[in-house]
Amino acid sequence: MRALVTGGGGFLGQYLVERLLNDGVDVCSFSRSRHAELDNLKVEQRLGNLASFDDVERAVQGCDAVFHIAAFPSISMDPRPYYVTNILGTRNIVAACLKRKVRRLVYTSTQCVANTIESQEGVDESTPFAPRFLGWYQMTKAIAEQFVRAANYAPWTDDYDFGGVDLSEKQFRSLHSVFEFRNEKRDPLREDTLMTVALRPHLIWGPRDRHLVPRLLQRARNGKLSRVGNGDNLLATIYVQNCADAHKLACDALIPNTSVPGSVYYVSQTEPLNCWKWIDDILALVNVPPVKKKISFKTAWTLGTALENIYRLAGWKSEPVMTRFLATQLAKSYWFNTAKARKELGFVPNVSTEEGMKRLKVDLCARFA
Repeated sequence: MRALVTGGGGFLGQYLVERLLNDGVDVCSFSRSRHAELDNLKVEQRLGNLASFDDVERAVQGCDAVFHIAAFPSISMDPRPYYVTNILGTRNIVAACLKRKVRRLVYTSTQCVANTIESQEGVDESTPFAPRFLGWYQMTKAIAEQFVRAANYAPWTDDYDFGGVDLSEKQFRSLHSVFEFRNEKRDPLREDTLMTVALRPHLIWGPRDRHLVPRLLQRARNGKLSRVGNGDNLLATIYVQNCADAHKLACDALIPNTSVPGSVYYVSQTEPLNCWKWIDDILALVNVPPVKKKISFKTAWTLGTALENIYRLAGWKSEPVMTRFLATQLAKSYWFNTAKARKELGFVPNVSTEEGMKRLKVDLCARFA
């Protein structure tokens, strides 16, 4: 099998590349620039921009499977990078897969596509999409997940029309959280079709992380980290190597006329973690004191609402220190029933949270102690 990993030089992407190589898969990566780590692994790097269909088409050419991980995550107030990467980029991936006769597409979604402003504890994949979005990331990932899954069993073609849904930049801001695709009856046993599956991880963590944990450490050391809410909220997380395993299992499980093609799966560690105890445990790995400051969820929500309005009126496109979406993620419980992934993908976390924290400590001490 020859597989393409978009964002192969990123955090999750590199772990997935390594997992695929260990399984004897012929791997190539697609990203905007070269990565020395992938050179060291002797991985072919196909360079380009997700927003360019020509670049994406060249990248997927000759591949049997595509793992689409690359995304714009952030909490920026500027909608354009979310559209360009998460909507246009994913649209180009789907269209290129269909044009270049790719058989399998594994899409990295996110648990937040179904997050409401209230806690969600033990929910499963039957939970509907969020009735309203609290940020561009949540919105664009929900839309992208839907049209990836809607392309399941679509026959290979040069001109797939995405069910007639207008995904242009002018239109995308007005799309509802759930939109209607034409209900097309497709033959699951045809061999000239694309099979798709989506995974919804939450809080991917582990060694080599360049975003989540480093930002926590920086804010804590600068005295700018405050506990939001009452501190008893539980979160699903996933150790990065386990997340890479889940992606390979999902690809292997894309077998025609089974329950996997067209489906979505929550993947996480076995047990949820107390959000703020876990943050304190991470800080302790490099001898940073626990978080002492705290604010209520109501205060954080009010502050986030005010800052979003100020940034919008001022035309500022950077990240506010607080948003409504961030307030919910820091104060509410979000964890999931992963029985479906265990049963249908065979996914069980091979690296425990305790072992993962030990590995993270070694990495952080080498980089930040």
